[in-house]
Amino acid sequence: MNKITTTFIASVIFMMLSVPLCAQKRTVKGRPAATQVTYPSRDKDFKPEFQLTPIGDFSRDMVESLDYVRVPAPDFKGHMLKRNMNRKQVRLTLLSCKANNITDEDDWVINNGLTPRELKVDFPLYQFAPRYQFNTGGYLVTVYGPHYGETLKLVVTDQEEQKYYAAYDFENFRYSPKTTLMGNVQCVTDVYIEGNIMYVAHGSRSYSDGAGYQTGYLSAFDMENNEILWTTQPMTCNSKFAVVNNSIICGYGFTSEPDNLFILDKYSGQRVQKIPVKKMVERVELKGNKAYVRTYSFDYLFSVIK
Repeated sequence: MNKITTTFIASVIFMMLSVPLCAQKRTVKGRPAATQVTYPSRDKDFKPEFQLTPIGDFSRDMVESLDYVRVPAPDFKGHMLKRNMNRKQVRLTLLSCKANNITDEDDWVINNGLTPRELKVDFPLYQFAPRYQFNTGGYLVTVYGPHYGETLKLVVTDQEEQKYYAAYDFENFRYSPKTTLMGNVQCVTDVYIEGNIMYVAHGSRSYSDGAGYQTGYLSAFDMENNEILWTTQPMTCNSKFAVVNNSIICGYGFTSEPDNLFILDKYSGQRVQKIPVKKMVERVELKGNKAYVRTYSFDYLFSVIK
């Protein structure tokens, strides 16, 4: 290989490496088309006394063969309902902020006497298995996937996992229309049930630019009619959230992205209060009139004004 050829090849490689990352990305095949969903705007869709009816017996070896309800794709631009301004929302006031040791989350739960609705599950990665499990609404809700980056199947059972009430497939959530990185899967990460409404946190576990900044959502899903009532605007929730009175407390943040705590109106999905924090919110737990907020490296304590 002569000197001229070597110089030419080196120049080509340099030019390729000099192209900005965003220009090297390719559109993900199979991403959803524009959302074709009609959203209701009726408060009567929220029925706190509603209860699911058992479908049949359940065991975990049935999971892959269940008849799943395919949940409609959310509006990845966000679709909030009209907010009733007469409905009172909680407010947060800061009581303390202390640095944590990053890996001492279990101690944080125990020392503060917290009772999380999320239960610990432990299964090997890269096999289809339970990844998240929540005690909520009188049910046990288990989110399944081959690993924590692809949790798209959800099963609602009794506490003993002997009867199942519902099975949902969130495949339509997999990619936002603006996703450019194949690994940027939008998965289910937290669930809370109240009556007929299942509040679902969903988004990718990576940088927001790989999803075209369409990630980090909460959606309200009507389990009676199998329809999405509202979806927050993007970059609202990638934390474990808490529901109190008419409000939802959640957080969003990531490396090189703004870190904020939000209060949402649980009937409309609209933001009511934004509180900047030092690091990404990981989870919110309630105890009495206090909100315990765990971030990556700081623990916050807020007074909840109802």
